[in-house]
Amino acid sequence: MMLRSARPFRALGLLMGVCASGVLFSSCSGPAPTSPTRSAQEDAAPRLFLVQLRLTDDKSQAARTLGRAERWWHNRPPADRPPLVQAASSARRPVTIAWSAPFYRVRLGPFATRTQARAVLNAARSAFPEAFIAPDRMEASAPKR
Repeated sequence: MMLRSARPFRALGLLMGVCASGVLFSSCSGPAPTSPTRSAQEDAAPRLFLVQLRLTDDKSQAARTLGRAERWWHNRPPADRPPLVQAASSARRPVTIAWSAPFYRVRLGPFATRTQARAVLNAARSAFPEAFIAPDRMEASAPKR
């Protein structure tokens, strides 16, 4: 008889433990940040669009693709080459290699709109079938101290 009367107390104890855990986890979220976070700064940065032509872990393959892409770009009529975003650090050259371990990314651009990038992508697909649009954010220049 003693075992039967203990069941309601066990269930009540389990329920109280679950409730206490919920309160504990919800109160451990920490204080709200007082300064803007990196993601908030990134959200404020203007969006750019690149056409990624190749992703490879082989540096020489990336360099060959870079050469092919530069020739392809310069052989396009000027009317078929949307302007590059000049404020971006990668705007000095239309085709660049970006390395982020462990891959080299051969990219064309940056373009101000997805429509411009899509037009370039559609033209580039015959020469670079793996190409796709890669959205990015303009790098904010950090204040110098």
